[in-house]
Amino acid sequence: MQDNDLRYVWAKGPVAAFGPGVLGLTDLDIRNGRGKSAEGFTTLHAIKGRILETGRGERHMFRLEIPGETESRLYDLVLEPHREPDGSITGIIGLGLDITVETARRGAVALAEAQAVKAEAERANRAKSRFLAAASHDLRQPFQAMRLFLHLLETRLTDDPQRDLATKLTESLDATEDLLNALVQISALEAATVTPTPTRFALSTVMERLAGEFRPLAAANGVNLRYIPTTAQVNSDPVLLDRMVRNLIVNAVRHTRKGGILIGCRRRGPTVQLQVWDTGCGIPADQLPFIFDEFYRGETAAGTPTAQAGQAKRDAQHGLGLGLAIVKKTATLLGLTVTVVSTPNRGSGFTITLPLAETVRVPAPRPVLVTDVRPAAAAPATEPVKEPPPGPTPGPAQEPEVKEPGTTEPPVKEPSKDQPPGGVLVALLEDDPLQLAALEAMVEDWGCVPLAASTPEALFEGLDKTDATPRLVISDNRLPGNRRGMDVIAEIRKRYGGDVGGMLVTGDTDPQLMEQATAAGVVVVHKPIAPPRLQRLVVDALQNGTGQDGTGASQGRAPAPPSPGISPGNSRIAAAARS
Repeated sequence: MQDNDLRYVWAKGPVAAFGPGVLGLTDLDIRNGRGKSAEGFTTLHAIKGRILETGRGERHMFRLEIPGETESRLYDLVLEPHREPDGSITGIIGLGLDITVETARRGAVALAEAQAVKAEAERANRAKSRFLAAASHDLRQPFQAMRLFLHLLETRLTDDPQRDLATKLTESLDATEDLLNALVQISALEAATVTPTPTRFALSTVMERLAGEFRPLAAANGVNLRYIPTTAQVNSDPVLLDRMVRNLIVNAVRHTRKGGILIGCRRRGPTVQLQVWDTGCGIPADQLPFIFDEFYRGETAAGTPTAQAGQAKRDAQHGLGLGLAIVKKTATLLGLTVTVVSTPNRGSGFTITLPLAETVRVPAPRPVLVTDVRPAAAAPATEPVKEPPPGPTPGPAQEPEVKEPGTTEPPVKEPSKDQPPGGVLVALLEDDPLQLAALEAMVEDWGCVPLAASTPEALFEGLDKTDATPRLVISDNRLPGNRRGMDVIAEIRKRYGGDVGGMLVTGDTDPQLMEQATAAGVVVVHKPIAPPRLQRLVVDALQNGTGQDGTGASQGRAPAPPSPGISPGNSRIAAAARS
């Protein structure tokens, strides 16, 4: 207890432990010489003075250092004004409950519970990552087979109504693949399985490529897509930034039916703003807070062609409602900001703000003292025209040959750059029978000689039966028995030479696989892939070589021709496709 002057009149417990002379002293008197606890006594004195003024009690958690103890103690301190029967305040009465041990026990329990929750979250995250990887791989498998068989079917259709049906089927397949890719991307971002790899790069490398890629698509809609060149360099992840800008351009192309799309940059101090502007239908102000939500597809501005066509309908033509969500989540992962301005019936503008890379200053050359300089003879402004050397007078034997009409030589036909060289052996390894059959038929259709197998053992057995050297190995990465396509390609190169081309056609999107494949000189193609693009990659692999030595020649050995036992036409699937 303390009186109106906040002098102790009675004490027991921690306060009394400060010595028998504590009575008659204030907290300010006690604080002198108390070391770390001095500040606490000052605060206590101020709290008690406030209680005397207001007449309202207070409760605080307070630490005090007790003499003779090495550790401070935590008290649950309740302070109330001491009132006489007439209601007048004559001092302070307080009670402090030592909760040091209980607080430590509760803290240990809370820490253990937090660690258990964290461990469970990490386990669930790992399980989700494995599920995403497996789902991505397993879902891409049938799509790849459908894509390959559909391409083979289209090349054999001659009737226009049949071609129209095939085109509609292709559009449906494209929409389903877009949904699959978007779901996998956004799930990977939510599962925190994507790790950015910041690097210094020029923004033009991303913007020029995307502008060139989408300009024909915009032109097909009657829209002019322009790109303003930039010299800005930034520090970020170029792959993830490519994904963000790609989604913004797709959004602009989808919702713009007249006018244009502009891609450019603005420098703002230490940052650069990458912007995508369009003259599309615009976004109403009340919908702007929701456009980055998943699966949100709101109404467009009234009166626009897109709105009249039914923008609110949930069809693939008008988007999936995931592109902007991917942009926002990727920006959060990279620590970037994305803003949008829009005017209905006028258009929209999206801005990604990135940090500029520090300018690399080239040191100025040191001055060089030059002495004893003699002027060189001036060179003539133009070289004299030299007469042709004298030669014999043209005679009959030197007259140009005159050919009779109709006997002109036929022009030399250049080989197609999009067609693989014929007759070369291509090894195919895929455990999915539909995809293996489609790959075999397609490679054979390109004029190559396929050697198809569903297991590594079957592939090596087939190679042992022929004297031919494979020029290229196309393999899935995940194979039966926990085998990897990367290891099979390495074994084939060990047997037949390091220049054998290697290509993984896989649904596995693990970044470590990309790093390993790049180091080994193996091309990685993610399923599903369009057959024309696969054909171009095969042509490049066969013509330029993708092996470790990069020469395209088998260490001085010419590739052996395929044996008589392996020839085009021995595939039942390919024969059925041709018929």
